[in-house]
Amino acid sequence: MSLELKGKTALITGASRGIGRAVALKLASLGADIAIHYRKNLEEAEALEAELGSRFGVKCSKFAADLSELSDIHRFMDEVKAAHPRLDIYVANAAATAFKPLEQIREHHIAKTMNITVTAFILAMNAFKPLMPPGGKVITVSGIDTKKYCANHGLLAAAKSALETLTRYYAVEWAAEQIFVHGVNPGLVDTDSLKVYFGSSYEEAKAGLSRLVPMGKLMPTGDVAELVAFLCSRAADWMNGETLYADGGVGFMMPVYSGK
Repeated sequence: MSLELKGKTALITGASRGIGRAVALKLASLGADIAIHYRKNLEEAEALEAELGSRFGVKCSKFAADLSELSDIHRFMDEVKAAHPRLDIYVANAAATAFKPLEQIREHHIAKTMNITVTAFILAMNAFKPLMPPGGKVITVSGIDTKKYCANHGLLAAAKSALETLTRYYAVEWAAEQIFVHGVNPGLVDTDSLKVYFGSSYEEAKAGLSRLVPMGKLMPTGDVAELVAFLCSRAADWMNGETLYADGGVGFMMPVYSGK
């Protein structure tokens, strides 16, 4: 499969670290100009911008927004539309939650999680649709907690499950205009969020999680980016609406390790 993205613009939410950063690097390596969304860490966003420019010579723009806040969501959309009259690829990757048992979840936890994963996605999709040409691609990033029980992930899993459903609905509603909507659920990935989730138990948890994967290791973020790149290609058009579940065989094995 050959994929040429030169002359195209890709917007990636949560792009300054983890999966989002890996996706930005991959799409830039294919020639795409990158619009970087980040929440507050300007230093990380600037480092990514510098790397994309020096390594791949692509154009970059940066947008800081806390997608848990409705006012920031609207400002973010306005700034993107003002800077980019055309968007070819939109990768909805940003996510955050309170890792708590459901009985400890409060209203502000629900609002934050759902705003970032669901509300911001719907509002941005509808705002950005006029910018997307035929052949445009939207990629949503889900998580293994929609498939397997992960301790303290109930709220985030609910939000990501909603995102997978929205992926299917948008795919159907926008298909006639040749705008394709795909999802990727990458299973067990070695990301910064994993370190936050497990804290001081990270190394022990990583070893335990790795034993659950037939290949004996967690998925690198760069491999998730390869899947996103595939979904950006015409080869994936007939997967419209599907969320690609790429867990390396974990789903066939034992339940996910949740020893926090």
